[in-house]
Amino acid sequence: MLSEVLLVSAPGKVILHGEHAVVHGKVALAVSLNLRTFLRLQPHSNGKVDLSLPNIGIKRAWDVARLQSLDTSFLEQGDVTTPTSEQVEKLKEVAGLPDDCAVTERLAVLAFLYLYLSICRKQRALPSLDIVVWSELPPGAGLGSSAAYSVCLAAALLTVCEEIPNPLKDGDCVNRWTKEDLELINKWAFQGERMIHGNP
Repeated sequence: MLSEVLLVSAPGKVILHGEHAVVHGKVALAVSLNLRTFLRLQPHSNGKVDLSLPNIGIKRAWDVARLQSLDTSFLEQGDVTTPTSEQVEKLKEVAGLPDDCAVTERLAVLAFLYLYLSICRKQRALPSLDIVVWSELPPGAGLGSSAAYSVCLAAALLTVCEEIPNPLKDGDCVNRWTKEDLELINKWAFQGERMIHGNP
């Protein structure tokens, strides 16, 4: 398991042509932006998983032992799967969000919990983590803030759970994952996006 701090970032995007066609499987022309979402993951041993999203005012913590004791059989075993409406309802119970929680906040937390529990459930014990995600991308502006958020979460969780290797070697400050690793990150990020948008 990863023992040091992991920093991940993903760019925003803008669709130049075909914006509404892509949800119907049609071709679009998109470009990345020089605005990014950043994630800092620090493993620790305090028995909690902490999520901080300062851009939208979220600071949540869950007891890892409590999450470990949950019946997570509602999360399909095996490969990457699409979240069902039943899974979403169970995750809402696990999240413990107040009824007056804004939709953006609720969806961001649900996407995190889905990815954390789905990716990390293969571990002998769920990892204690401190995760902070911040962004230069304004939410709801059509610039891919939720996609960048999901990519950062998927990449960091897959790395910490050793589903993909950390691409940084001793002395490196920047590097990339292999094509195969990027495809796995993309598959999981797409499921995080489904938690947020339904049909991204």
